[in-house]
Amino acid sequence: MVAAKLDVKNGYLDPHLICKAAHTSPESWKDDHPAFTGVKGKQARDKLRKDALQTAKENAALYIGNMFLAYQNCQYVYALYHSW
Repeated sequence: MVAAKLDVKNGYLDPHLICKAAHTSPESWKDDHPAFTGVKGKQARDKLRKDALQTAKENAALYIGNMFLAYQNCQYVYALYHSW
């Protein structure tokens, strides 16, 4: 009887792909960041930073959505956001 209760499938999301630092890091880029090579002007850097931030957020959301689809047969899906 106990073995039947333990036969539960669980899904786990990678905490490094959904952590805050992964999808908000473009906000903290300094003006000498390698992504700004060849970009001139504060407005151009701000636009590039904003676009990179949007892309990082979309990537995190797509990862979470794809994993929820992959784990549809699991009873629980664990998403450890602050695991340290």
